Amino acid sequence: MITVCLYGGLREYGRRFSLHAETPAEALHALFTQVKGLKQKIRDGVYQVRFSGEDQSEETIADVFRRPAAGVLHIVPRVSGAGKNGGIIQTVLGIVLIVVGAYTSWAGGGSLVAAGIGMVAGGVAQMLTKQPKLQTSKGIEDSKNTAFSNLANTSAQGRPVPLAYGLCYCGSRVVSQGVQSRRIDPAETAASSGAVAEIGLSKTFTAGVAAEAPNGQKYNTDFSDDSVRARNYTASFSKV
Repeated sequence: MITVCLYGGLREYGRRFSLHAETPAEALHALFTQVKGLKQKIRDGVYQVRFSGEDQSEETIADVFRRPAAGVLHIVPRVSGAGKNGGIIQTVLGIVLIVVGAYTSWAGGGSLVAAGIGMVAGGVAQMLTKQPKLQTSKGIEDSKNTAFSNLANTSAQGRPVPLAYGLCYCGSRVVSQGVQSRRIDPAETAASSGAVAEIGLSKTFTAGVAAEAPNGQKYNTDFSDDSVRARNYTASFSKV
């Protein structure tokens, strides 16, 4: 069990989610496929991630998220400054604290001096550090192939695949598709123009095999039903 807690602006999608997932990556993937807009929101922001009481960095998060574990995953928006100007202001304030602490050393100004030194060091580091630029990657919806007509009812990864028996009057979900193209020789096409080929089709009905449920048990299927028998056969073609 992994509990995902969202904070800040992410709470518009929910505050707390309890998921039966083996890894944090699996838990987040489940949320991304069910909560619309959450993946884009997290991809465009900067966040502090904490799992099982430990803060995760860019170096450790990939390994930790793929490791089976249980705990609480916190995703907190990280507050960022306005750039190098923030470092200048912090440095100036630190110098002011150092000066004030030096003139009031008799009244415990040593703590002000220490705080000022820390602010100056942080401001200088902020001015010297290059601000990172986020790279937005194209998602699946932005990289569809337009060379051929795509199927409109394809299903993304992680979606449930319906298992239906008999005659169905509803739309399907295509798990995969393939397109093969070949060049036709004009000479062969011209030579075979006007020819008619007759092809015979024969069906041999076979005994169906019941599908297996996740718990290992077979589904109760009536293979004597005509609608089920009509979909359990092998077809053979022969040239007449």
